[in-house]
Order: sequence, then structure tokens, then C-alpha cells
Amino acid sequence: MLRVVQVGYGYWGANIARKLTASSRFDFKALCEILPDRIAKARRELPESVRVWEHYEDYLENPEIDAFVIATQTENTYEIGMKAMAAGKHVFMEKPLATTVERALALRERAFSTGMILHCDHIMLYNPYYRYIKKLYDAGELGDLIYFDVEKLNLGPIRMDVNALMDLAVHDVAVLDWFSDGQMPEQLSAFGAKPFGQQETLTYLTMKYSSFLAQLKSSWVSPLKVRQTVVAGTRKMVIFDDMSLNEKVRIYDCGIDVIPAKEYMDYAFLTRRGDIHIPYIEFEDSLQNSLEYFENCVQKGRQSRSGPDEALRVMKVLERAQKAMVS
Repeated sequence: MLRVVQVGYGYWGANIARKLTASSRFDFKALCEILPDRIAKARRELPESVRVWEHYEDYLENPEIDAFVIATQTENTYEIGMKAMAAGKHVFMEKPLATTVERALALRERAFSTGMILHCDHIMLYNPYYRYIKKLYDAGELGDLIYFDVEKLNLGPIRMDVNALMDLAVHDVAVLDWFSDGQMPEQLSAFGAKPFGQQETLTYLTMKYSSFLAQLKSSWVSPLKVRQTVVAGTRKMVIFDDMSLNEKVRIYDCGIDVIPAKEYMDYAFLTRRGDIHIPYIEFEDSLQNSLEYFENCVQKGRQSRSGPDEALRVMKVLERAQKAMVS
């Protein structure tokens, strides 16, 4: 079992703590938090075997700790991650990996120089529905990619530390990196709006890769919660609706057939509509998958699918988007 300390017990940190407690792969030693209300909440909710403590630094040199699980605000994760790896601890880090490319690069260098496993929780890479779609694509069933169209919308909560792009679109940038085998977009444009506070609560990110387009819409000011991805290929198209109860993935055997004619530059374009297939995909908890994938990487001594290189590429795209943002 991997002996871990978690830092942070906010909304997502509480979810992580529940998964650590439930998993047989982790020995959850301690939860570190500095806010009094969260400390009290953690003491009410966590087993007595988990020590609730204020100072994570007290565990850096503890030989009974193998890894740190970091779930604080993004601004604070860099320092904690750097210290943990310097102390010989593996690190599970909430997304995004850092606030800047410079910091992400420093974390990457620290991971490789110390030999520590650094896993960024790009949770959609461990989602069973995205994994199913990726298998379809890798098997050639979708054909060549034409576009990704992603909507992640909800009404709050509005975060103060990052904008909607860094909170929501980060997931989709990681998926695009995964599907494209690490391609970087050739062109990029980004727009945002700040109707509330100092952060963009609504963002649009458009990217042109070498052979496909991607459009990511992220919002904290929508009356409906929407989590929908369209993956269009030259052979088939897929809609992943994460809010659907029973039909999350629908595969459409449709597209455009190009039929060359005898005359030069004379083509016929025929629409093709075939069957709609709704596969049965057994539910898996994506966060549990991500945590246990991290544990497996530590045990086998290999970097993660969402490790330093992958997370750095994602951060490079996000930083480009932030600089290009027109509010």
C-alpha cells in the first residue's frame, strides 16, 4: 500500500479523501489543512486513523510517507510539489500542473532529477467513456479526425484563483493532447468575458491542429449544466454526453462520401446516414482510476500517462490561450 499525506480539503479535496479512504491501495496517513472550518469538517468526516494536521512540512522528512496528494489552490501547489519531490516523495497533483509554463517546467525537471513520479490529475484520461472513444479512434473506426467540439457549462461555483479556461477547458486540452499523441496546435484564438469578478467566467478557445480543429466552450454562467463532446471523424462521429444517465456515448455511422468523377476537379459529395450505436460501457469512477493509476506508476517506477511531459504540453497550450485571451 502507498502511504500518503493529502494537502487540502476543499470541495475536490474532500472527494479525493473519500477515494483514498475507500481504496485498498492506499494507507491514508494524514490530511493537512490550514483553514479552521475545513479542519473541523475533516475531523468530522475522516476516519480516526487519518491524522488531521495543519503543517504539511512536518511530513516532508517522515520516512513513513511515500507520496503527497496535493489538492490546494493552484497558486500553492507549486511550492508544495517542489518541496515534496526534493524530500523524496512522489506527487499526485490536481490540475492544472502549475500557473505558468515556467513553473510546470521546474516541476518536470524536479521530477526527473529526483526520480520521483509526478502525476497530474487530468481526470478525463482515466474516464471510461473517453477511453472507449480513444480505442475506437486508435482502431481506425472513426477514420481521420475532423474536429472536436466541447461544451462544459454550469452555474458556478465561480473560482477566484483561476478562470473558466483553466478550471474547465484544461480537461479538454489534456484529452486533445492524448488523442493527437502530443501535437501542439498550429493556430489558436481565445476570447473571454468577466461579468463577475476579475477572472473570465466564460471562455471560448479555438485551435487548429495539423489535421483537425477544436472548439472548447467553458462557462460558469449557464442556466444548465452541460458536459458534451462531439468527436467527428471521416468515417464515424461520436457524441459523449456526460449528463445523460443511460446513453452517454452514441456512435453515428454517418459522414460525407467523396466520389470522384471523370472530369478533372469534378466531385460528388454524398451524405451518408447509417446506424446509431449506443454501446454498454461499465461505469468506473474516474477519480478512483486516476489515483490508482498513480499508485501503479509508483509501484512500477514509471511516469504517468499524465506525467511531467504531458502536463507541461497542456500548460503550454493554456498559457498561449491566456496570453491570446481577448476580454
